[in-house]
Amino acid sequence: MILNKYMNKNLGKIKKLDLRTIFSDEAREFAPWLIENISVLSEKIGIDITDAKKEDEVGDFSVDITAEDENTGEKIILENQLEPTNHDHLGKLITYASGVGAKIVIWIAKQFREEHQKALEWLNENNTENVSFFGIKVFALSIDDGRPAVDFEVVVEPNEWQREIKIKSNELDERHARYLEFFSRLVNVYSEKGLPWQRLKARPESWIGFGGGIAGVVINWAFRGNNRFSIDVYIDTGDKDEVKMIFDELSKQRNEIDKKIPGLSWERLDNRRASRICKRFQNGGYRNEEFWPELYSMMIDAMIRLEKVLRPLVFNLKI
Repeated sequence: MILNKYMNKNLGKIKKLDLRTIFSDEAREFAPWLIENISVLSEKIGIDITDAKKEDEVGDFSVDITAEDENTGEKIILENQLEPTNHDHLGKLITYASGVGAKIVIWIAKQFREEHQKALEWLNENNTENVSFFGIKVFALSIDDGRPAVDFEVVVEPNEWQREIKIKSNELDERHARYLEFFSRLVNVYSEKGLPWQRLKARPESWIGFGGGIAGVVINWAFRGNNRFSIDVYIDTGDKDEVKMIFDELSKQRNEIDKKIPGLSWERLDNRRASRICKRFQNGGYRNEEFWPELYSMMIDAMIRLEKVLRPLVFNLKI
C-alpha cells in the first residue's frame, strides 16, 4: 500500500465566510479597504492600477472608485457590490463608463447572475470604443478560524485579454508588440551572459519579474509612465503589517545597500499595502529603439547588483 505522504501533516481547514461579517457597508468599509489593497486586484487581472480614489461625480450619481492604468494612463472605474449583481448596478456601470470616459470597467460583486455575466460578455464583444469590461467575484476565507482573508476571482474578462495582452485583427497592437520585441531582445542578451533565471520568457507586457527570495517579494524590470523604466523590489505578501516590517528591516541596512547600488528610491508607501525599492531610468520609452542597447546594459547591470545584494537579505529575513 502506498501511504499518502500528507496523511500525518497538520493541515489547516479552509472556511468560507460571509463578506458582511467583515464589511458591514460597501462605501464606508469595503471601498477604503479595496483602495488600500488595490494591488491584490491588480495582480488578478494583470493591470497596474494606480491613483485609486473614492466617488467621482457623474451627473446625479457617484462612481464607487476611479483609478488609472499606470502604464497607459487609461481611466478605470470600479463598482462594488457585497451582494449578487443586479440590473441597477449594470446600468450604473454603463453610465459611469461614458460619463468619465473610462476604458476599463470593473464590476466587483459577491455573485454574478447568469444574465449579468452574459451582458458583460456581450459588451466586450460588441462595444466599438475598445472599452474592457471585467466581472470580478469577491469572497472571504479563513484557515482554522484564524484571521479572515479577502480574494478575487475573474468571472468575465475581454475575450482578447491575457494579462494586459490585447489582440487586434489577430495581431498585437503596436504598444504590446513593442513590449514583446523589447523584452525578447533583453532576454536574449541576458541569457547570453550565463546569468540566473535562464528560463525567462518574454511576453507582450510592460514588465517581467523574478522571485525575490521569499513569497510576496518579486524583482521586476518594468516600463512606467512618463517615459521611465525601473527595476523594482516589490513587496506585497498580502499583509500590510508584514510588508512594512520587511521594508523596515531592509531599511536598517539602507546605507550599505545604497553604497553598493547607488540611486535607489526607498518607497514605504504608507497609504498602500505594498512597498517597493526601485531604481529608475529616464529613457525614450519603448518606442525609442535606438536607445535599447544602452538601456539593456544599464538594466542588466542594475539587475545583477540588485539580485546579488538584496535577494540574500530578503531570503534571510526573520519574519
